[in-house]
Amino acid sequence: MAQFQLIFLLIFMASHSESAQARLKLMWKTFSCVSNPDYISSFKCFILETDKSLITTEVMYIKDIAKYNATFKLLMPRRPSKPFQKVIDVNVDICEFARGNSGHRFMTFVLKAFGKQVSQLKCPHPKGLYSYPKINIGESLPAFMPENDFKIEMNFLTPETHVFNTSLTGFLYDPLKKKAKIV
Repeated sequence: MAQFQLIFLLIFMASHSESAQARLKLMWKTFSCVSNPDYISSFKCFILETDKSLITTEVMYIKDIAKYNATFKLLMPRRPSKPFQKVIDVNVDICEFARGNSGHRFMTFVLKAFGKQVSQLKCPHPKGLYSYPKINIGESLPAFMPENDFKIEMNFLTPETHVFNTSLTGFLYDPLKKKAKIV
């Protein structure tokens, strides 16, 4: 009987966390990008106005990159003072990750948001135009994320220098409880 109750509890918890995540919506407030002109000649980073849960990035690399890393930081407000505090800080070797040899579980969520365009993250990384349209990070966020403001910082780096840095702010909300804050 205890085994049945434990199995029921586990199934309930799993379905509850999935349904809780499914009800939360993401809305972006800001999206900024900074590039290194030695590696990137032009770029676009913007939030889609029709659906503020989607972002698009286009980057024109003017140099091949033999090896690079990506850092990912998730920051959330700390109550009561509300300054952002790092919750996750991950550094991933993109070359190893692309080969399937290495990776962090949370980074997998982020890269899943890139969809088919994740294949563009490869080593060596040849110069050219890379486009990441309609990235939906909200669908890939783990279920532990609460309704809250948050900030994401992603940086792409060679062993010598930064190549491309992004910063996003947004919030998760339950549309059934309240209307989204209009940005």
